[in-house]
Amino acid sequence: MRQLFSSEDYNETVRNYTTQRIKGGMQFTCIHCPHSVRTVDFDVKDGNLRTQAATALNQHAAHAHNQPMIISAPDVQQRIWRS
Repeated sequence: MRQLFSSEDYNETVRNYTTQRIKGGMQFTCIHCPHSVRTVDFDVKDGNLRTQAATALNQHAAHAHNQPMIISAPDVQQRIWRS
């Protein structure tokens, strides 16, 4: 299978954050500025904590840095949910 992007291109083109383990969860930090969120900042009643943190960082990147929003296709999410 042919790879469309190198690992370096993928990080620059698609990912708007890095992750790091912290006590009690994960910290997601913007690659463009010091802004960060932690999984402990979210409520499990609203869904997966990592998904909420990633969404928050992607929204931050879209608004603050004019980066495209990263959204997975709904049918992919359904397959993941059912597996």
